[in-house]
Amino acid sequence: MVDIHSSVDNLFKENEDSLEIFECKDEFSDTQSFCDHYGYKIEDSCNAILIKSKKPEQFYALFCVLGVDRLDVNHKGKTVLNSKKLSFASREEAEQITGQIYGGISPLGLPQEIKIYVDENVMTREKVFIGGGNRVSKFFLSPEKLVSLTNASIVDLT
Repeated sequence: MVDIHSSVDNLFKENEDSLEIFECKDEFSDTQSFCDHYGYKIEDSCNAILIKSKKPEQFYALFCVLGVDRLDVNHKGKTVLNSKKLSFASREEAEQITGQIYGGISPLGLPQEIKIYVDENVMTREKVFIGGGNRVSKFFLSPEKLVSLTNASIVDLT
């Protein structure tokens, strides 16, 4: 039985027909290691990156980009969030804010105040995999399902 993080458990149960869960070992949780060990394409990975806006006000947002793409946090990120100063959330902040485990943070099951933005390149994939809220599970789903389950906005982030 796959260990499902408590933050995504109900969402998974309600959407089992459109969410495929995959069990992985902790040491292969990081995107490149996961792809290398289990034989998946990095082009199908969707990395969740928690960003902290510092000015004009402090808040957090989650950006989802493909594993092959580089998030343009200093230009496009600032524009999307209408912020003058952004930084990557620290490991401690990310775990505290999301309630999930760093290295497996999922766009699913997050507190409602965290807005989610999906890079438009993610939408070109047939299926992507995302963290399961922990380091021992991944979810496979269509980009459209990712957007609908998270109320995400599709934007240009790369």
